[in-house]
Amino acid sequence: MNPSVDIGNIERKTRHLNFQDGLMDILLGVHLLLTYFVIEYRLLLNIPWIVIGPVLIETVRKRTTYPRIGYARMARRGATATRILLVCIIGIALLTLVTALIFLLLGFSVQENWQNVIKIAAVLFIPVIFGLLAHEHKVYRWLVYGVVIGLGGLVVMSVAPRSIEYYFVILGAVISIIGFKIFLDFLKRNPRQAEEASDAG
Repeated sequence: MNPSVDIGNIERKTRHLNFQDGLMDILLGVHLLLTYFVIEYRLLLNIPWIVIGPVLIETVRKRTTYPRIGYARMARRGATATRILLVCIIGIALLTLVTALIFLLLGFSVQENWQNVIKIAAVLFIPVIFGLLAHEHKVYRWLVYGVVIGLGGLVVMSVAPRSIEYYFVILGAVISIIGFKIFLDFLKRNPRQAEEASDAG
C-alpha cells in the first residue's frame, strides 16, 4: 500500500522555500522607499511597482531560485488568494468598527473624524496581515516588519507626522538591505547545479 502524501504540507514547505531567497523582502523594501514620493510629491510610483515588482521578482527567481530549489505550481493558489482577500476585508471592517467605538468612548465625533478612523484601522491591520503571512509561510521576520511598519508608523505619525516619509525611507532601505543579504546568503548556500539549469524555465 502506497503511503499517503500530505499535499498541504508540501505546499507549505514550497511556499516557505519561496520566501527564503529574500526577494520578497526586497520587493517590500522598494515599495516603502517609493512611498516617500507618494507622501512628499504625490507621485504614485508605488502603484506601478505593485504590478512591475512581482514580475521582476519572478524573472529573477527563474534564473536564480528555481534552478537551486526547484519549482512547484500551486494548484490552490486562487483559493489562497481569495481567503487572504476575505481576511483583509473582514479584518479592516472589524478594526474600523473597533476604532470608531474607541473614538465614541473618548468623546470624539466619528463622522467628523471618519478619515482618521479609517487611517488608524488600516495602520493597525498591517501587523495582522503581516502576521498571517509570517504564519502561512513560516517566515517570522515578516511579523517584525508588520509591527515596525504598522505600529511604528502610527507612533511616528502621532509624535512627528512630518517625519513619516523619512521613517518609511529608512525602513525601506533597511528591509531592502536585509533582503539583499538574505539573497546573497541563499545563493552561497545553494550553488546552482549544472544539470538543473535546463529545468529553470
